[in-house]
Amino acid sequence: MNQTKEDELDVGVLDFLTRALDPLKPAPSLRERLMGLASGKERFMPFLDRMMSLFDLPQDAANGELHTIDEADAWEDMVPGVRYRDFEGGPGIGEAHGGLVRVAPGASFPPHEHVGDEAMLMLQGEIEDDAGKRYSAGDLIESDSGSQHTLRNVGETEVIYAARVVAVNFLGDDDDDDDDVDLD
Repeated sequence: MNQTKEDELDVGVLDFLTRALDPLKPAPSLRERLMGLASGKERFMPFLDRMMSLFDLPQDAANGELHTIDEADAWEDMVPGVRYRDFEGGPGIGEAHGGLVRVAPGASFPPHEHVGDEAMLMLQGEIEDDAGKRYSAGDLIESDSGSQHTLRNVGETEVIYAARVVAVNFLGDDDDDDDDVDLD
């Protein structure tokens, strides 16, 4: 069925109608429950399906990985302002593995080159790449094997992302071959 101009909703009328309604305050128990979800371990649950797909994980395993985000002792220091945690993905990700990365406000994930394709799912915060493109929670960032970049936290909140990666080669001034890291 084709919609005609006469059938379209007038945005001005909708705006007028919504402004005429009295706002409803949620019950205190609902507000408390929603605020708890927004700040507790459950805040990453909107990404559960995408974590399952990206890492070929069953629901309970993906849920478990998301729940470890707030466990301070589950993380290792990489460079100042950057911490990471590796985990095993399912068989569908082949030679790649999973990792969670935290980048403090103002800090950068060091310049690196990808060995194998990478896929990153932003869970929290905002980062900017070398080209000035910004990414925030919910964005999927895909990088081809051989691509190079640096990621910088440009927000006031810690960046947290999940990455499916084979390995990275950190780029620097030294000619040392010890820079290949599989983050495993």
